[in-house]
Amino acid sequence: MRLLNKLFAQGFLITLQVTLLTMPLGAQRVEGIVVNADTKMPLKQSVVGGINSFNQTMTLGDGTFAIDVSALPVVLRVNCSGFESREIEVDTAFVRIELDPLSVRFIESIVVTASRKERAAFDTPDALSVVTQEEMKIRVPRSTADALIGKTGVWMQKTNHGGGSPIVRGLTGNQVLLLVDGIRLNNSTFRYGPNQYINTIDIQAVEKIEVVRGAGSVAYGSDALGGTINVIFRMPQYLYDKHRLSVSGDVKLISQDMEKSGSTGLTYHSKDFVIQGDVNFKDFGDLRAGGNLGFERPSGYQETGINLRSRYRLGDRWQISGVFNRLNQHDVPRYDQVAQRGYLTYSFDPQIYQLIYAKLEHTGEHPLLKNISFVVSHQLSDETRKIQKENVNLLQVENDVVHTTGFSVLLQSEFNTEWRSVTGVEYYRDRVDSKAAIIDTDSDGRTPVRGLYPDDSKMESIGVFNRHTLEHGKFIMDAGARFTTTILRVEDQKFGNTKLTPGSLTGNASLQYKCGSNRIIASVSTGFRSPNINDISTLGLFDYGIEIPSPDLEPEKSLNVELGFKRLSKKFFLSVFLFNSWLHDQIERVPAQYNGSDSLNGERVYKKMNVSRSYITGAEAETGIRISPELSLIGNITWLFGENRDKHEPLRRIPPLNGSITLHYNQRGFTSEAEWLWAGEQIRLSAGDIDDHRIAEGGTPGWSILNLQAGYAWTHAGIYCGITNLFNKTYRIHGSGIDGMGRALWISLHFKW
Repeated sequence: MRLLNKLFAQGFLITLQVTLLTMPLGAQRVEGIVVNADTKMPLKQSVVGGINSFNQTMTLGDGTFAIDVSALPVVLRVNCSGFESREIEVDTAFVRIELDPLSVRFIESIVVTASRKERAAFDTPDALSVVTQEEMKIRVPRSTADALIGKTGVWMQKTNHGGGSPIVRGLTGNQVLLLVDGIRLNNSTFRYGPNQYINTIDIQAVEKIEVVRGAGSVAYGSDALGGTINVIFRMPQYLYDKHRLSVSGDVKLISQDMEKSGSTGLTYHSKDFVIQGDVNFKDFGDLRAGGNLGFERPSGYQETGINLRSRYRLGDRWQISGVFNRLNQHDVPRYDQVAQRGYLTYSFDPQIYQLIYAKLEHTGEHPLLKNISFVVSHQLSDETRKIQKENVNLLQVENDVVHTTGFSVLLQSEFNTEWRSVTGVEYYRDRVDSKAAIIDTDSDGRTPVRGLYPDDSKMESIGVFNRHTLEHGKFIMDAGARFTTTILRVEDQKFGNTKLTPGSLTGNASLQYKCGSNRIIASVSTGFRSPNINDISTLGLFDYGIEIPSPDLEPEKSLNVELGFKRLSKKFFLSVFLFNSWLHDQIERVPAQYNGSDSLNGERVYKKMNVSRSYITGAEAETGIRISPELSLIGNITWLFGENRDKHEPLRRIPPLNGSITLHYNQRGFTSEAEWLWAGEQIRLSAGDIDDHRIAEGGTPGWSILNLQAGYAWTHAGIYCGITNLFNKTYRIHGSGIDGMGRALWISLHFKW
């Protein structure tokens, strides 16, 4: 850590020196104000900057800004959360810029995940769900997982209170790709079925979350069978001709001690350098479920987080940014195992996620080099599991540490106004340290045993992709291809050494037809998931048995077709997607033997094999209407049907029919909304669902809950409060191991000075 701090300090000094040498000479100053087009109120923290340039600044609390430009006229781009982005040609020294509120508070107007570059959400051929900064400001979600609850096409299964496994288009776990600022979070130990890893991303650092529903293997490689979820961190903004140090803080409380959390941060702004750091602490008490269920113990835990983000502008064309993010979670229990499976202890203690990355970007005028970025990253995943059954004096402690090093190069080209492309090369390398021990709690004796994985296992992947967008008349065509190769090396003294080198070629193509404010979309794509270290070398317990290594596996693959329709006007939005995905060579657990026996330590033995073929059919719709400038109504609905073609039975963990309706009001700093979440019953179960202790006999009943929240924001402070599950309904999200929160009051205070 001392070396890291020294490198950061040296980097800051070098950056400041280079910045002084690259300041533009003879620049002209443009001053102005950014206001809400409806209310004429100033918009603070809007970002104003040049096109294809890192020359940017942020508006102050009164909406004013100033920026140097090389010459007039100049085209400026203006962005503000909750408003339509605007590009405006400026030919005077002062300008007044009015931004229209988004037609409905549905999605941000600019997204980056779908095509790996900034693009208007309406112009993408993809089915998108976006959690915006405005939504998180009023709802103040407890975790990154909770922030996604109720979003179109996302079903948030929660095995425990400290978990969260998004199901997108019927798939979850290692079949849905998680990203942080475009960097793969999925590593070689991500398991089949639900996992908790999205909950290890610190919500305090999050700007927004973009979900691309549907296979994203061309853009991002392995694991993006069901979809891609990109968690985008907040980045501080430059401030023209001022040196400012600002202080911020948040406090949140939920009734019955279900949450006590707080954070504090410092931000330093200048014209060419900005750095932001914050620390936070959260104490989550045991969850009190709806109805008469009472507290579900143990389910509470604690976490601490530290975040550091910085940007350095090296002239108008170059920029360096860096991020350090670490979240420590302590004693995160598996309530379902303690309550239903006869365990005295089953917890993750500790669970740590750390990300460090640096990004160098260049934006240019040459068509082939419109934008190029280099990213180098290192991630640490440190997970310790403590497991002890009732009436047994043996405590099993397992520790898995995954070090992931990544490097990527991304090149954006614009051959002309109608033809654009993105080309990329990515490399990731995992090293897995896995250890375990059995501790006699009576004598404190410790016996080392094989970890969940062979120690010092390694996995590497390299991918090359190219995507093109071509506009011609009323048509927009997107197409691309990727080749990825993976190398797995496992040295296992008990089961033998394994080396696998699977490769996968994937592609996608889509066609949009523009008809006024409508888009008609047809898409076809292929996807894949390479087997990982968890697949080929696991030796450990899961929900209904014990798994042994499976060294002979091939990639899972999918073929996906979609039909979509989008309509966007000033007061109305509609998005409808119909899709079908065929999956083959699916990796599933099947009954097996170990040393001639079908059981081990009293548990049924299973291994993984490429044995299944399935299909998933679904429909997703989202709509919104702007009733008045202050009032909007937003709703969505998702239906899925999954079938295992070989077993002629339902696919596991398929969510029921579900959706939400939100009435949102916003005027002059005051915001309020009523949110109705609902789901039908799910009684169509697979054999695995029937064996799953998290799913009640006969299936999961339907449910609906009503949440209310409101808040008021001043220039330097804000207060937000709400009622969760107003009518105190008993409910459980299908596939979850813990029930939903009962009626609870919460309040959150925010200040920035």
